[in-house]
Amino acid sequence: MTENPGYAQPQAPTGDADEPKSPSAPIYTAKVENIGGTSGEVRVEDGQTVATAPTSHADQGSNPEQFLGMAWATCLGETLKVVLSVNDIEALSLVRVEVELHQEPSGNGFYFAPKAFISIEGVSDEDAEKYAARAHARCPISKLLMGKGTASIEIEPYKNPDDFQLS
Repeated sequence: MTENPGYAQPQAPTGDADEPKSPSAPIYTAKVENIGGTSGEVRVEDGQTVATAPTSHADQGSNPEQFLGMAWATCLGETLKVVLSVNDIEALSLVRVEVELHQEPSGNGFYFAPKAFISIEGVSDEDAEKYAARAHARCPISKLLMGKGTASIEIEPYKNPDDFQLS
């Protein structure tokens, strides 16, 4: 495969257990919290804190459309890399995502309309379509966007980290 220092290399599992995990056990769990909606911040446990902002003030922070676009572009890009590798294709690829925000026709709420654009170096359009479709079918975020994933909501007691106040 073409060398690219931006590609993550597989890592050995960490932890004390030598026993294999069950197929239903999570491989990884990201823990992220938002306080203040689009007028607050997103905190990644053991990671970054990112300011959030409404779409009308994108210069003041990131918004849900950008976060969704980043997540899908990264996930689809990595899945495409795997699909290309399995097919012995040594080529760089680019995934570009646009996430539009629309108002519901009823005027009661909003919805996202995400679209991915994929290009693969040195591959015909026909082959690129084939590999893109395979990646889209395998990508966990694509599956979630197609209604094939699992999303749930649970209630827990409220706690205000750092005495956060809306500005």
